[in-house]
Amino acid sequence: MSPWTDSPMFASQSSLAIATVFVAFIVWRLIVVVISWHWLRKFPGPSLASFSYLWGYFAMRSGRMHHILAEEQGKYGKIMRIGPNELLVYDPQTLWHINNVRSEYGRGDWYASIQFDPYGHSVLSEPDTAKHDKRKAQIGSGYAGKGAVNLEQKVDSQIAVLVDVLRKNCAGTDGRTSIVDFGRLIRFFQVDLVTLVGSGEPWGDLVSETDHFDFISIADNVVPFLHSFMMIPLFRDFFASTFFLSIAGPKPTDEKGMGRFLGIIKGIVEKRFSESTHRETAEGCMLDEWIKHGLTRRECELELAVQVPAGSETSTTAIRGVLLHLFTAPAIYRRLQEEISAGIREGRISSPITNEEAKRLPYLQAVIHEGIRMVPPAITGFPKKVPAGGDTVCGAFVPAGTGVFVNLWSLLRDREAFGADADVFRPERFLEGDAAARARLLRHVDLAFGHGRWMCPGKTLAWLELNKIFVELLRNFDFQVANPESPWRCRGYSSFLIDDFWVQVAERR
Repeated sequence: MSPWTDSPMFASQSSLAIATVFVAFIVWRLIVVVISWHWLRKFPGPSLASFSYLWGYFAMRSGRMHHILAEEQGKYGKIMRIGPNELLVYDPQTLWHINNVRSEYGRGDWYASIQFDPYGHSVLSEPDTAKHDKRKAQIGSGYAGKGAVNLEQKVDSQIAVLVDVLRKNCAGTDGRTSIVDFGRLIRFFQVDLVTLVGSGEPWGDLVSETDHFDFISIADNVVPFLHSFMMIPLFRDFFASTFFLSIAGPKPTDEKGMGRFLGIIKGIVEKRFSESTHRETAEGCMLDEWIKHGLTRRECELELAVQVPAGSETSTTAIRGVLLHLFTAPAIYRRLQEEISAGIREGRISSPITNEEAKRLPYLQAVIHEGIRMVPPAITGFPKKVPAGGDTVCGAFVPAGTGVFVNLWSLLRDREAFGADADVFRPERFLEGDAAARARLLRHVDLAFGHGRWMCPGKTLAWLELNKIFVELLRNFDFQVANPESPWRCRGYSSFLIDDFWVQVAERR
C-alpha cells in the first residue's frame, strides 16, 4: 500500500471528493426538477407527480393502474401530469395527431424498457424513427400474411387444436362437462399460434396443457417488476445499461428465466439460417418472409424475441376480456349464439368459419369491439416525445421533449363518445345510430391497436383470431363462469395480467 494513500490527508481528500460529487448530483437533480416543474406547471395532476417519478411507480406497482388513472383523470380531465416531464391523455384527436404517418413526434425514452431482448431493438422498441420505418417495411409482408404465409390456415389449425383439447377435457369427466382454467388454456393457445406463424412450429403448450419453456411463469414474474421500474427513468436507464447487462443481464446459455427464452429464440433462428436449402412451402412462416426481405440473423432474433410476449399477451387479454363479459351476460350470449346458429343453418358460416364470413356477422363484430373496449390489450404507455418547437395538445402548449402517454382504459370508456353507460358491456351501441356515428365508435376502438406510423404490426393476425375463435367455441360448446363471485384475478400494469379464469365447459350435442 502506498504511504500516500494511507495518509490522513488522502483519506480526507477522498471523503471530500465523494461528498462534493454527491452534493453536485443532488443540486443537479433539484435544478432538473425545478425546470421540469416550471415547464409543465399549468397542467394539473397528483402533487407528487409534479416533481417525482415515485407517483407513477407506486401507481403501477399496485396492480390497479387502470383504476388509479381513471380516478385521477376523472378529477383532472383529459390531460394531466403523471411525472416531472410526462403528461397523460385520453383524447382521440390528440392520439390521431401525434401518431399519424407524417407526425414529427418520436418515441419517448420509455421504449427502452420494452426490449424483450435487452441487447438490441426490435420494431416495438426502436427509438430511431427512420430505422423503425425501415424495419417495419421489411417485416410487414410477414405480418400481413403475404408471400407463403397463410395466416388464416394457421389460425384455423390452432383453433381446431383448442376445440379438441376442450372436447378431451369434457370426455375425461362425465362425458359432457368439465371445469377448466380457461385463461391458462387461452395463453397456451396464443403462445402456440404465435410461435407457429413466427417460426413455422408451435411450441406444443396447448396439446399437452404445459408451459414447456416456462414462458408464462417468466412473464408473470417479470411484468410487475418491469412495468413498475420503467416509470422511473433512473432505474429504467440503469437496468438497460451496458454495465448492468454485462454483470446481471440474461444470457442465451442460462438454464432458466429470460436467458433461457433468448436461447430458444437464438436456436430457432440459427437452425433456419444454417439450413443448406432455405425452405419455401405453402406452410411458410414470418421468419421465411423476414429472411427473404433482408433481415439479418440478429434482426430476426430481435423480432422473434418480441413477437412471443407482445403477440401472445395482448391477444390473450382481448380474447379473455370478450369471453368474460360474454359469459356473464346471458342475453348477449344467447343473441350471439343464435346469430351463429342461424348462419350455420343458412349456409353463411363454413366449418371453420372464414374471415370474410365473420365480417358479415354484425352482432359478432359488435361483441368483439365492445369486448376490446371493456378490456383493452394495453392500459397505458407508448409515449411519444413532443418535437422541437413544442406543440398544442388538448388546447394547451406543451414544450419540446415532453413525453405524452396514452390512457387507453379511460379513452375507451369516455362517456362523451360512448354514452352514459360507457362502463357497461353493451354491444348494441355499435349497431345503433347512423353509419357516421357507428364509424366514429369503431375508429375510437381501433386506437387500441395504435394508429398511423405506430400501428401494431400484428393487427391482421389479431383480427383473424377474434373473427374466428368465438364462433368456433360457441358452435361446439356451452360455457358458464365457475365462480361468479370472483370469475378471475385481474391486475393492471401497463397491460393486464389475468389468471384463475375458471370456466365450466359443456359440449353441445
